[in-house]
Amino acid sequence: MDQTKGGSEIPPLASNQFTADRADSIVSGSAPDVPLRCHPIVTTMNPNAPTEARHDVRWTVGRESRLWLIGLALAAPAWIPYVSHFVAPSPGRLPTGFISYDMPYYLANAREHFDGGRFQTLYSNPFDFRYDAPAIYFQPMTLALAGILQGTHLDPGLVLVGFEVVAAWLCARVGLSLYFEVVGIGGRARGVGLLAFFWGGGLLAIAGIGYSLVKRGVIANIFQFDPAGGWWFLNFGRNLIFPTEALYHALFFGSVLCLLRDRFASALALALVVSASHPFTGIELLLILATWSALELFFVRSSAVPRLFFFGVVALLVLHVGYYLGYLGRFPEHVKLMKAWTVAWELEAVHFLPAYSLVGALAFWSFRRLDLARQFFDQPRNRLFLTWFAVAFALANHEFAFRPIQPLHFTRGYIWTPLFFLGAMPLITVFARCERPARYKLRTAAIAATLTLFSLDNILWLGQFPLAAAQGRQFSGFFVKPTQLDLYRWLARDENRGATLLALDPELGYLASVYTPLRSWIGHEYNTPDLDKRKEEIASFFNEGQIADAWKGKTLIVAVDRTAPESQLPPQGGTRPVYQNPGYLVYRLEPIR
Repeated sequence: MDQTKGGSEIPPLASNQFTADRADSIVSGSAPDVPLRCHPIVTTMNPNAPTEARHDVRWTVGRESRLWLIGLALAAPAWIPYVSHFVAPSPGRLPTGFISYDMPYYLANAREHFDGGRFQTLYSNPFDFRYDAPAIYFQPMTLALAGILQGTHLDPGLVLVGFEVVAAWLCARVGLSLYFEVVGIGGRARGVGLLAFFWGGGLLAIAGIGYSLVKRGVIANIFQFDPAGGWWFLNFGRNLIFPTEALYHALFFGSVLCLLRDRFASALALALVVSASHPFTGIELLLILATWSALELFFVRSSAVPRLFFFGVVALLVLHVGYYLGYLGRFPEHVKLMKAWTVAWELEAVHFLPAYSLVGALAFWSFRRLDLARQFFDQPRNRLFLTWFAVAFALANHEFAFRPIQPLHFTRGYIWTPLFFLGAMPLITVFARCERPARYKLRTAAIAATLTLFSLDNILWLGQFPLAAAQGRQFSGFFVKPTQLDLYRWLARDENRGATLLALDPELGYLASVYTPLRSWIGHEYNTPDLDKRKEEIASFFNEGQIADAWKGKTLIVAVDRTAPESQLPPQGGTRPVYQNPGYLVYRLEPIR
């Protein structure tokens, strides 16, 4: 049997040597962590190789297959909202696969790589009406989606759902490795702890239920203390629902995992990809790595962190700030978007106290006494988790120091996760002690009750989607009429290229950027420059026939919904419809000088 870096023997994956007494010793710090690495990977497939080597190959492949299957099972609850979205009855409307407002935006970005008639590495804002808008943006995920769209010509919603399955599965596999690296393997208690890591939460639902009972006498608005009804994903597992967040977390966790395994070059490379993927997640990870490595090098004076790693992180920080604030800040239309993004979506005490109370209490228990704290934080990994929590929490509350720029973007489970790892051993102890009753039913009931309490936020939150579908309600997401899809197919024809789409319905214009190569005058709420002004111009056009100055010299395509009251208008400019179906009338206005 191989040895770990600390010299302790590593038990096989299937071993069950974790007991309540051993849990107590782990909490006190006297028992070593059990890492994931159970056996060296032997790559030989030579049939003449020794029997033991061939057995190692089969064991390694089988073990990896099992871990990927476990990851798939752990990620599966994230797909409940999608299944509910597709099975919910919606007479006369079709589910798109886009279950939240931002999701079409990612496919609209992806189209930009090819919509100009040739491939371009950078893309422009699809909600800037100018077809010659500067291509200044780059995201690895957007590039991957563009390749899938162009290569398969599948429905954009199906492409995103397929990408979600892969991203969530990948994130679950990386999260599995991170959990095993920190908590160890072996024993039922650790297995139950794994479920708590993926789908645990806080006391948000209990707080909402209690508050509604006190104030109204009935259970209502369970998620009133969960920001945006729970869509900011304050714990880890819920982030698997969004393909973007699943991918960001896979990269983020991968970078942390590489640090724990002393693979600093790999950690830095993954941090670079995170930086290129998202401005908020990128700066969060880089500040965590920079703060922790500076602490280790210049305060603790640890030799475990290479100085080159610290300077590499600082260099990435400079590049990150230089691109997102310096380079992009040179473009006026992007500056307008930055002003629109400066909104006070804040993490308030009524949010974070119930959200982080369980994991916070467990984390505190790990270093509740001075002697325990000294022993606990003598380990670099625990200092890393503490730094991770402190930086993430500070960023999520940066309105106290700076003008707020969507502080909630820094939550997304990045505060909850380090607290979980800081308190993982006390939690494992709780589950281990639940196994002490002699009767099997009592043991099972104790574990189930504890796990249910820990996971109640996500049990109730995910449960609302199939409940809505069973009641015939469309809970969330975009649904389109068949006539709307027919309209998009016509708009995507070559004869309409280069025209500007005008529509009173903002959803019609927003989704047009996903299903067609056209630019709409109004698109995504937070990515359309001068949104308020554009809304006024659209209203003036449909009510008074007034042509905005920016439209002069451009071909306009006007889409009118037959079923909306606003559609009872005479044809603009006396023109005849160039396209019509039972749901829409379309007029083309030639350039006005």
